[in-house]
Amino acid sequence: MGRRKVTHQLISDNSTRRVTFRKRKDGLLKKLHELTILCGLRACAIIYSDYKEGPEVWPNRNEVRVLLNRLSELPVEKQTKYMMDQKDLMNRMIQDAKKKLEKEQMHSRAMELGMVASFDDLNDADYSEDLIKAADVVEKRIKVIRERIEAVESGAAVVKK
Repeated sequence: MGRRKVTHQLISDNSTRRVTFRKRKDGLLKKLHELTILCGLRACAIIYSDYKEGPEVWPNRNEVRVLLNRLSELPVEKQTKYMMDQKDLMNRMIQDAKKKLEKEQMHSRAMELGMVASFDDLNDADYSEDLIKAADVVEKRIKVIRERIEAVESGAAVVKK
C-alpha cells in the first residue's frame, strides 16, 4: 500500500505541526543512528526548533563538541568541500542538464547520420567531418572487440575497458 502524496508547505494547525515535527525529527535521528552503525562513522545532529529552548543535540553534547572540534581543525577547503548553497546547487543542476543535452544532441546527430547513410546521401559536404569521426569510433570499437575475441580464444581473463 503506497503513501499519499504530501504537499510540502507550512502546516497551519500548530498541534499537528508539532506532532509532525517530532515524528520527522525522530525518523531523522533514527536514520542517523543507523548510518553511524552500518557505516562505522561518527556523526552528530544539532536541531533548533520553536518547541524547545536552545538546541537539541544528538547523540550527546560531548560527542558533538568532539566532532565540531575535529571539523574546525580541518583546513577551510576541506570543511567546505561538500557544502552547497542554493546558487551552487543550481549551477550543478545546470551543468548536469547541459551534459545531458550534449549527449542527446550527439545521439540525435548519430541517428541523423544513420538516416542519411541508409539513403546513400553521403556525398553531402555537411556530413564528411562527422563521417570521419564516426569511422574512427567504429574502428576503435572493432579493435576492442577483436582483442576480446583473441583473449577469450587464448583462455585469458577478459578485462572490460
